[in-house]
Amino acid sequence: MQTSDELWPPFGPGAEFRQASRRERQPADRRAQQADRRQRPALTREEIVAAAMDIADREGAEAVSMRRIAQVLHAGAMSLYWHLASKEHLLELMLDELFAEIVVPEPTGDWSADLREQARSMRAVFLRHKWATDFIGARPALGPNTLRNLDKMLAILDGLAIDMATAMNILQTVGTYVSGAVIREFQEIRTQREEERYGADWPEFQGKLSAWTRRLAETGMFDHFLKMLNDDVDPDAEDTRDERFEFGLDCVLEGIAAKLRVASA
Repeated sequence: MQTSDELWPPFGPGAEFRQASRRERQPADRRAQQADRRQRPALTREEIVAAAMDIADREGAEAVSMRRIAQVLHAGAMSLYWHLASKEHLLELMLDELFAEIVVPEPTGDWSADLREQARSMRAVFLRHKWATDFIGARPALGPNTLRNLDKMLAILDGLAIDMATAMNILQTVGTYVSGAVIREFQEIRTQREEERYGADWPEFQGKLSAWTRRLAETGMFDHFLKMLNDDVDPDAEDTRDERFEFGLDCVLEGIAAKLRVASA
């Protein structure tokens, strides 16, 4: 029976730690093994990862540290290193645990509907764990949960007459859209919070905006932007976020479908 550690690739922040742990699980002296078990703290890696994710959810990724996690778990900071190689190793585990929350449906035969469901779930998970977007550009976790999801997503495309490279291009295109859309939503949320800080000064702020738009109009350079303002179109409106996400997802999925039709013609 393989352990979860053995399902990780032989590279990344925790690779050497996992290799050393496998050696330690096979000691020649049984008494040494028993003594080692007595010395190990009662914590589990799952508890550490759960605590780290909770801290990140409430306080942001920058608040996650071995000392802070130890405080939450009422343990010594050094005891965490029985289970982790480094903070980077912890982040790798956090990201893989996050991907376990993304729902990938069993293939229904309608690949577009299935990928839409997966994309909606991915967006919901990223919105729930806002810290994750800070690490989108980092090395992707390739742990058991991430690989399991990838395998299920590839199964959704099994019915299409495409090669593996094209299948991966499709999944990466959808994933890139969702990641970008979520980052855009976070930008909108920050802007909204900044506007809310004006509070009682809102009429004064509106006056400054009006003066700004008049200055723009006088230049004669921004007619299309000013038309958007005059038409009362707010591209950052909170109440249209779901609608705008679905519009973009429609474009992505319909574009993929059109590309596949051309390729098969």
